[in-house]
Amino acid sequence: MTTIEQAREVVHCADAILIGAGAGLSASAGLDYTDQEAFAERFPGMLQYHARCQYQLMGYPFPDEALKWGYLSVALDHVYQAGQTQVYQDLLSLIGERDYFVITSNVDRYFHKNGFNPDRIYTPQGDYERFQCMTPCGDQVWDGRPSVAEMLPHVDRTTQLVTDRSTLPVCPNCGGPVFMNVRGGNWFIEHPYKAEADAINTWLSENQNKTLAILEIGAGFNTPGVIRLPMEAVATQFPKATLIRVSKEHPQGPKGTISIQLPAHDTLSKLVG
Repeated sequence: MTTIEQAREVVHCADAILIGAGAGLSASAGLDYTDQEAFAERFPGMLQYHARCQYQLMGYPFPDEALKWGYLSVALDHVYQAGQTQVYQDLLSLIGERDYFVITSNVDRYFHKNGFNPDRIYTPQGDYERFQCMTPCGDQVWDGRPSVAEMLPHVDRTTQLVTDRSTLPVCPNCGGPVFMNVRGGNWFIEHPYKAEADAINTWLSENQNKTLAILEIGAGFNTPGVIRLPMEAVATQFPKATLIRVSKEHPQGPKGTISIQLPAHDTLSKLVG
């Protein structure tokens, strides 16, 4: 029996499915932060600053708010405009009517966009659609999409600068700089995700003695404490749990892991097929 056949059987026999999703899943859906060709097409103005892919700019200390938001507004708009994709639809089809919960390090809301139940999604790393104060001066978060829409017409594709600085977002409380509400330092405002954390802990408690398929997809070692290690912990502590690890580069896992060394889209297509 192939690993695909083993994984399909585990999923089909499961009472519930725990999905742990990393960057590899969204990369298969077209959001690949290492894609240099897409970067050059989407952000031509950034090439003069010796940037070649979005991954290089994660946590980058932009010297100017106009440059920071000239880059981020285009990047965020691309994510905001994304619709349903085949790889996420295959995953949804694979789950079928089974009980499930999603934990993902991705902050792109692709699970929401593809019809997964928002009450069954935990995003501990944050959410691109929310903005927050960088200080922070309080615990307020707000919808950042209107700010992105306001800045976009003023982005100079040659310099990547927002030419109308009056459109740059600032904290509505203190007037200071803002960023997306994503985990990047001790300034991260975490309270919007407490209800999600409580919900997944309750779900795990309810399913600890059931036949559980743990389907981990595209999680590497950038933030192993978010997806990989928790999935391994559940697999070893729950008596009827089986870990299916889908990863192009790091498919190995503890004893009993079904390791599939393929991209997410290939794996899910085969599992559904």
